Amino acid sequence: MASPTDPLSATEVAPDAPSPERTSVDESQPRVAGRYELLGMLGAGAMGTVYRARDVELDEIVALKVLKKELAASSGMLERFKREVKLARRVTHKNVARTYDIGEHGGDRFLTMEYVEGEMLAARLARVGRLGARDVVALGLDVTSGLTAAHEAGVLHRDLKPENVIVARKDGRAVITDFGIARAFADGEARRTSGMLVGTPAYMAPEQVEGAQDLDERTDLYALGAMLFELLTGVLPFQADSVLAMAAARLLRPAPDARSLVASIPAPLADVVAKLLARRREDRFASARELSAALERLGVLETSTSTAPAHAPVVRSSHGRTMAVLPLLNVGAEEDAYLARVLTEDLVDLLSMIPELRVRPRGDTASFQDASRDVREIGRALAVDVVVDGSVRRIGETVRVALRLVTVSDGFQLWAKRFDRTPSDVLGVADAAAAAVARALTTRDVDTMRVAAVDARAQDLYLRGRYLLHRAWYEVSRDAVVLLREARERAPDDPRITGTLALALARSIGMDRTSPELVREVRALAESALRLAPDQAEAHVARGLLHIYQGEASAAAMELHLALDRAPNNVDALDALGRIVVELGRIEEGKEMLSRALAIEPDFAGLRNHRARARALLGDWEGADGDLAVMPDHPGDIAPFLLMKARLLLWRRAKDEAASLAEQAIEATISPYARDGILGMLRVARLTSLSPADLAQIEGALPVGAEQTPRRASFNAQTRAEMLLVSGGEEEALRMLEVADANGLFDLAWLDHLPLLDGLRDRPEFVRVRASVAVRAARALEALDR
Repeated sequence: MASPTDPLSATEVAPDAPSPERTSVDESQPRVAGRYELLGMLGAGAMGTVYRARDVELDEIVALKVLKKELAASSGMLERFKREVKLARRVTHKNVARTYDIGEHGGDRFLTMEYVEGEMLAARLARVGRLGARDVVALGLDVTSGLTAAHEAGVLHRDLKPENVIVARKDGRAVITDFGIARAFADGEARRTSGMLVGTPAYMAPEQVEGAQDLDERTDLYALGAMLFELLTGVLPFQADSVLAMAAARLLRPAPDARSLVASIPAPLADVVAKLLARRREDRFASARELSAALERLGVLETSTSTAPAHAPVVRSSHGRTMAVLPLLNVGAEEDAYLARVLTEDLVDLLSMIPELRVRPRGDTASFQDASRDVREIGRALAVDVVVDGSVRRIGETVRVALRLVTVSDGFQLWAKRFDRTPSDVLGVADAAAAAVARALTTRDVDTMRVAAVDARAQDLYLRGRYLLHRAWYEVSRDAVVLLREARERAPDDPRITGTLALALARSIGMDRTSPELVREVRALAESALRLAPDQAEAHVARGLLHIYQGEASAAAMELHLALDRAPNNVDALDALGRIVVELGRIEEGKEMLSRALAIEPDFAGLRNHRARARALLGDWEGADGDLAVMPDHPGDIAPFLLMKARLLLWRRAKDEAASLAEQAIEATISPYARDGILGMLRVARLTSLSPADLAQIEGALPVGAEQTPRRASFNAQTRAEMLLVSGGEEEALRMLEVADANGLFDLAWLDHLPLLDGLRDRPEFVRVRASVAVRAARALEALDR
């Protein structure tokens, strides 16, 4: 067991300089009781953590369950477990995993069981959302057969749930695990000292909730009913804010009819589930054998297929292994910090695409940068099962990455590896690590490998350009373009470099005058990236941005939706689509997209600016001020921050605050061009009328001619309208609204919620513009919903 307090203790083990031919080093696998070598994690629950392990004496694979210390430490517990395991070993059936033995390791109690190669039913539910009726009947028959054998041997399960059922990979049969564990906690001192309900509240029968001592096989049947309900609908029969409230709910009201959630469930199957979930034991099936007969009769009915009907609501289950990737520590030079950051981002992104894993977003872990961090304490605070921890160091022309995977409950090190890679292959570490973590946590191989640049300089240029791309000021985006262009010259067939260059160029188009040549280049780069890698999300975002700049909201929404379909955690897609959805009038929905992106990438300062705008349109000025409370550190983020803050002060006509912000802008590290624009806007915010010179300056700074992209012309017209309205120029402001509309304005939220427009809403010119924009927004929302 590795030290849980030092994040480098299990990884930074070799002070010697890396050799070119050694690219990775596996650390020795931990052994439990000197006999069982841990190979991966199978599950975690209220009772403890289950691992896949190799019995080195017999050279066999077993399931090893480490019991929680607080549950196994009471007096007499080991003796009770021995009695219950002895009882459970009487059950010999193909649908029941055998229990083998009990042992101790460093104060931890554990037991070993038959290992069934397959998928936990909870993982399948997390992966597919819900199952069809035919599959549910087949699984129910298998589980019922196992229960029949156990009950006739005098053994109750008491904690039946999807986590305790494995679907065997070889023949598809369902196998029940963990017989004998729950009962050991049910009697005597264990129940008194733990202060807990015995079982899992979501699946507990009413009599278990009430603490009845005369439990019988109908208690297991109720749990099976709750499990079948969840398999059919994707949700549990009772929902509540706490586990105790969930357990108590079944005492207060009957379970809902499964058909109220999924209408296509055959009525006879829904009736069987309803009978299993009866409040009174007397109203349930009398035995597992009786239930088995009822399910066999269902088997000859015309049930729905395993594929859910298109019209039925598929709801994702909450089951899945929870994990956190802590920020990798840069233990080298400060200028190499981007390596640690990019690798952390890649690990989170790759692991988030694995259906069985629920990965905390980077925003939840970003603050844990301390080298002396206690990973288990952090894991407990984040309520996760496992934590990925490690460090990055550049040594000459080699990048050393040290990683480990640690369980939170007992501190076992499931996997550790040190990678010595050239810069050209540094992102391959994220691929290899994600694949290894997936094997350790899901027991299956996951293909995460991407085509990588073979040129070390190209890889380094790509990483630096990608880092700069999330800075908000367009001049920094231009710097990213320079780096990414050089990277692509060295590695023209790398889809990541090509797609990211397309995105960087698309962003620069949004700030500059129309350039047909540049637009053609972005399209060509995006198409090239998608030919090389059809799932390349950045290429889709680049194409979506081109549509935005042309005022083509419907096409933009569909392209960005494609990007999210291929990479659900892509912050560029979430950012762009979130802003569009806000403008189309679904402000709350768009704001949630921006918040999700911020949770993934908390250092993407532009997201805070965009969310502040959404909150201001909702009238949540406190929330908007909160988003803009702290000036960003990076010079590339300061100008957009000040511009958004100045614009929102303009909306509120906050003259005193505008004067204060002007002082900050004068002192800020920004370009003269940016400073002039910010100070000009703040000056207007403090005026009551505009002179001809003021009007000329505004027109010069915010052109709306044909040389601009439609999006830029529309945005400039909107900003000019705001500045004119502050100083009483209503007629010219109305003309600017017409200019914005002529350039494809779809910002319905701005028209409906901007306080400065309150005095214009009854004017015929405004009504015409609003009607035109509403039609445009409705078409885009229809395309997005479709």
